[in-house]
Amino acid sequence: MAAARRAAGSRADGSLLAAGQKKELQELYQLGPQLGSGGFGTVFSGTRLSDGRPVAIKRVARESVLQWVEWPDGIRVPMEIALMEKVGSGCHSIIQLLDWFELPDSFVLVLERPERSQDLLEFLLEQEVLSEETATD
Repeated sequence: MAAARRAAGSRADGSLLAAGQKKELQELYQLGPQLGSGGFGTVFSGTRLSDGRPVAIKRVARESVLQWVEWPDGIRVPMEIALMEKVGSGCHSIIQLLDWFELPDSFVLVLERPERSQDLLEFLLEQEVLSEETATD
């Protein structure tokens, strides 16, 4: 998988593209507006600068990570990253983890962002009842 561990810094206010932080994140991705926020993180739209591909950039506070995995090289990562790397490749039904960064206070996951996408809760509220066919798609 193309995802790699990258270290970067962040400002005290938690913004991703802080002045003075290592430039890896901002050299690779342009941060867009916030798409959503929940108990486990905040998701922003973004663009991969190398090819203009739309991405989703998810920031997860270190303190909200409940489960960790230790890789053979001794690096501890959130279970979410380990699972996405394990099951993501080769399965078109799962949003792909393209890259990830470790900040002092959080992790940043760069995910593929399909052109047509909607928050699951919003979709369920709009539909009220799902047919079995829709639920399995």
